[in-house]
Amino acid sequence: MNITIIILLVVIGVAFLLLEIFFIPGINISGIAGAGFLIAGVTVAFKNFGAIVGWVTLLISIALLTTFVALFIKGKFWKRISLNTEISSKVEQHNLAVQVGETGIAISRLAPIGNANFSGNVVEVKSLSGFIDVGSEIEAISVSENEILVKIKK
Repeated sequence: MNITIIILLVVIGVAFLLLEIFFIPGINISGIAGAGFLIAGVTVAFKNFGAIVGWVTLLISIALLTTFVALFIKGKFWKRISLNTEISSKVEQHNLAVQVGETGIAISRLAPIGNANFSGNVVEVKSLSGFIDVGSEIEAISVSENEILVKIKK
């Protein structure tokens, strides 16, 4: 066995692990392959060259991986591939058009969330009375910025 094969296995393993860590989210084939290549390189070093070369190979593998991860994180590499736009728009708040006690009609089944029409305004509502069928008359119980709570009007 040649030392070149060990170096090749370690370099390929580190490359696959970097690909897994920074570019492919989750546990994928590249992460498993990277770990496999690194383990194979260290195992070959232990079997063919002894304990000293095996431990040195393991330490070099860890050092290489740690160094490249640090360089990727601290370097300006991320600024070149990152999306740097800001979203300055805001969601319109239609809930303010509905008042507590106002009545409306369910235009979709409220299970328990659906849409309702209050004085021509279609808004998303949440039922406190369980499931409410389409066309049922409902009453607004609570109105906040992000939610309108309703019940069936009696």
